[in-house]
Amino acid sequence: MQPQRVIVKEFPSLLDLSECRRFSRELREELSDAYRPQVVFDLSRVQHMTAQGVDLLVRCIDQIADRDGELKFAAGSPQTQLVLELTQISGLADSYESVEDAAESWMREAQGPTAEPGHSTPSARSA
Repeated sequence: MQPQRVIVKEFPSLLDLSECRRFSRELREELSDAYRPQVVFDLSRVQHMTAQGVDLLVRCIDQIADRDGELKFAAGSPQTQLVLELTQISGLADSYESVEDAAESWMREAQGPTAEPGHSTPSARSA
């Protein structure tokens, strides 16, 4: 099985209408030939997630889901993480400290379940 290319997209920091349209169009073009894409949104430049940003995220999540893909968030500020939690978007995609951690998580998943020291897996948690 050949490893799939991870698509990394830097989420725009300025979320006006034209920037949202540009980002959505670029993502659609990148996903056009992809089946089951693995996408990382780099949120490092987003200091304040606005309503336009939430709307853009929802539209992008739909585009990725239409291709049976998976999305992960990386490097979100505390404010951005809070907005993702309050809007329940955080339940749709895992968040990671860095783009590298997010991309590497797919490799770890493909290798099978192995618990890292000091980390619990969902199946290893006690009730």
